[in-house]
Amino acid sequence: MTETLPTLLVIRHGETQWNVAGRLQGSRDTPLTVNGVRQAQAVAVRLSEAVAGLEGAAYWVSPLGRARQTASILADLWSLPFDRFGQEPLLAERCYGAWEGRLHGEIERDLPEQYGAHASDPWEYAMPGGESRTVLTERLRAWLKSLDRNRPHVAVTHSGCLRALRGIYSAASPAEILAYREPQTSAFLLSASAERVLNVPKATLDAFGCEGEGRTVWI
Repeated sequence: MTETLPTLLVIRHGETQWNVAGRLQGSRDTPLTVNGVRQAQAVAVRLSEAVAGLEGAAYWVSPLGRARQTASILADLWSLPFDRFGQEPLLAERCYGAWEGRLHGEIERDLPEQYGAHASDPWEYAMPGGESRTVLTERLRAWLKSLDRNRPHVAVTHSGCLRALRGIYSAASPAEILAYREPQTSAFLLSASAERVLNVPKATLDAFGCEGEGRTVWI
């Protein structure tokens, strides 16, 4: 499949209120923090040259508010109309069902059977009302299959989706994908032949007042 994949620049949304609290968001939503807004500005500046080089690119965004807020900031700093970003439901974050809004420690303490089942089978297990990683990956494969392969694409999405997309493009093993940990200000330029990480330099982060590179997610 990899030889038919289009070039894709994938971007994670900025820090949110629940990111700071350590709560799983999934299909639920909280807005960006001030730091999250600063992160989006820094990412926009870092990626401006890469985006300019993606001639004729199509732009996509998850329907969740935190991704749309991030995309709006990117659009402003790239001098793009926000309506260039097509809202794509398949780019929504993995649904965590009954786990949404909970802390890692709360899940482990209050839902030990579910927590243990997920740890034992992290690809196929779906928490009550939620999605498995396999279902998420197939959802994103369906999205990729729908894209025009003759043009590049830019997508603003979430950590779970970003990891799944990286895994699809790189044909990474399940263990490699489970080990992915990317801060909020990292973006990835993916193609059938390569993966390029685009980190924001510390000087740019500092210029926008960002609190470091951002947080990673445990799941």
